[in-house]
Order: sequence, then structure tokens, then C-alpha cells
Amino acid sequence: MAPELERAVRALADVGVLDMAFAASLEPRGTTFRLGHMSGARAGSMDGLVTAVGQGLGGKVLALERPLAVADYARAPGITHQFDQAVSAEGLRAVFAVPVRVDGTLHGAVYGAVRRPLEIGERFLARMVDTVRSAVRHRPAHPPDPDACDVLLSREEARELHAVLRTARAGTTDAAARARLDALAARLHRAPSPTGVHLSARELDVLALVAIGHTNGEVAVHLGLTVETVKSYLKSAMAKLGSRTRGEAVHRARTGGLLP
Repeated sequence: MAPELERAVRALADVGVLDMAFAASLEPRGTTFRLGHMSGARAGSMDGLVTAVGQGLGGKVLALERPLAVADYARAPGITHQFDQAVSAEGLRAVFAVPVRVDGTLHGAVYGAVRRPLEIGERFLARMVDTVRSAVRHRPAHPPDPDACDVLLSREEARELHAVLRTARAGTTDAAARARLDALAARLHRAPSPTGVHLSARELDVLALVAIGHTNGEVAVHLGLTVETVKSYLKSAMAKLGSRTRGEAVHRARTGGLLP
């Protein structure tokens, strides 16, 4: 595991209000991660577990690359539950996870947990994100290119802007405007591999909004579609990407250069 992950776990453990802290290290191919650096473990039931990106809370955090929290892990909707038994053996209930980037590269995530149900508020989660970032000593991946752009965007802002451009594209029938919006959106992410998956424009529209946290209903409102149509496009995109969850589909689209 990267030393930055170990430092981040120690920093969370030092907060003093958590029962357990541990890390998820993204494995070389980027499709699975391994749990380790256990602080506060009792049963050892989770140490060394290997999970696919997109599965469980940590897998969803790695796929979407944003912090998430659940008040009671075993009862939480929106995540897969194949490792509930291992989590239960440790007695963990409320859990949060924060993605960890080092020099622009996603290395994994770190978790904090308590052994009782608890609503983890936005302010506390933001504080934990700051704690992790300080421990990792995050630096920009690349120096700014003065000839490329007058405005520097964070990764999250770039993804939100990409979703806005995809939504605007979906709302116009003007071919020239669509081409211009396509060109602007393409500047926010690397080109897909020539041998990679091809998604239709509508599939990309839907996935871009899912990637920044929108529900199917919210995607439908943004794109002027029915919820069932959104589900159909999402299902098709997931099948093309060989994904079983929304988060896994987003992760594979990003690693394939289809989304920023």
C-alpha cells in the first residue's frame, strides 16, 4: 500500500472519535482494491479482503471519486452488501470513506467507522476530508499550462462542467451547436482508447449526470426523458462497459477516457 494511505489512516485514528480506521488500496489494473492498514480492528475479518471497484461503500467511493457516508452499513441503500458479514464481525455500523489521490493519481480510499448507528453530517465529513488531505499532502498532478486555459478547474468542477455541457448538448437540435459543445466537453477529458468501448451520445449524457451524483429521476428532469428511458440508457451503458453497478460503470468510463 502507498505510504500516503497509511498516513491518512493514522490521521483518522488520531481524531479520537472513531472506533476504527483503515484503507483500501487500488490494485494495479484499477478494477479491484484490497483492504488493509487496520487501526482499531477487533476481529480481523476485513483485513486483506479484495473487492471490485463499484462494490460496497469503498468501491462506490473509488468509482465516483467523492467521499460518502452511511449511517448504518448493513441497512444502507445504494451500495452492494456482499461483505456485510465481515463488516458485522467487526461490529461496524456508521462508516465513511474518502478517496485518496497522490500527484493526481487515485491510489485508494481511507475509511473511518464507529460501532453504533450514526448520521454522519456534512460538516464532520468535510472535516475528515481535510484531515485526509493534510495527511496525504496533496499536490497538483501537473503544473498549469499558461497556453491551455485561463481558468484552473478542480477535478470535481471539471466533471460538473462536463455534465452541464452534455446536458446543453442534449437540449439542442442545432448541429453546429452540438459539434461545438462536443468539442468543449472533449477538452475536459482524455480521448478514449481506439480499442475502447463506444457509448452513444445519450448513454454518455446519462452517465455524465450519474457520475456527479444525480439520481435517475434527476437525470430524467435534466435531459427531458422519462425515468424508464434513463434506466434503459444506463442499463445499455453498463452492459457495454461490463459493469454490474452504476459506480463501476462510471469508474470504467473514466478509466477508458469517456468521462473526466
